[in-house]
Amino acid sequence: MATTTKIDNTGRFVWFEHVSKDTSKAQGFLGELFGWSTQTVPMPDGPYAMIAAGDKRTIGGYAPTPAGGPAEAMWLAHLCVKSAAESAAKAKSLGATIVQEPTKVGDFGTMAIVKDPFGAVFSLWQPGKPEVIPPTENGTFCWNELISPDPAASTKFYTELGFTGHDEADMGPMGTYYMLKDASGTPRAGIVKNTTPMPPQWTPYVQVASADTTLAKAKKLGGNVVAGPEDIPDVGRFGIVIDTLGAVIGVLQPPSRS
Repeated sequence: MATTTKIDNTGRFVWFEHVSKDTSKAQGFLGELFGWSTQTVPMPDGPYAMIAAGDKRTIGGYAPTPAGGPAEAMWLAHLCVKSAAESAAKAKSLGATIVQEPTKVGDFGTMAIVKDPFGAVFSLWQPGKPEVIPPTENGTFCWNELISPDPAASTKFYTELGFTGHDEADMGPMGTYYMLKDASGTPRAGIVKNTTPMPPQWTPYVQVASADTTLAKAKKLGGNVVAGPEDIPDVGRFGIVIDTLGAVIGVLQPPSRS
């Protein structure tokens, strides 16, 4: 069994929330696709369904779209910060819009919802107590990727907000791929030029045993495969799916190790 390690999670997306107008439908599609189950816990605003992967490890949740929210579903990724209030103020000074001011979520922590300077939405998460993040395994989130009209400017924004730095990789016709680093210096998220008709947004990736099998299953379940399966040298085999409610999610099969 994999062991867990206590680390400073600052500059790392630690929770992923599927926000939609039909959480039951979302649970059905994603549960079938990734083998996820749910665990319901009481929260100040009512019961909350958490995403459970593997041996009941919780990695995210399902939330209803708030009044006035978008028609299509989306993933809200929670970025771990030392202070939600200070980070929200910093984000605003850098040109972001605060969609939800820092709000305490029971004893779990404090969160703020932010729209970055180009319109991508994410959450700032200040945990109420130190959180342990187990190693990545199949069925859990392994990466988060932002499509941006200006990757260099977006990288500057997120680096100043809480990531410790970045690496760059030449992606040929796609331009430079920027990789944001967490407190340990480990790359945790990527930023790439938006060449799609979709608005700027963060797309979480789930590690899978077979990208081909998972994408085929997504199609069978009614999802729309918009990219892949395709190989990325030294990274793995990936694909991108729009689920039955309109949220975008990626899958990644790590390269085999000899």
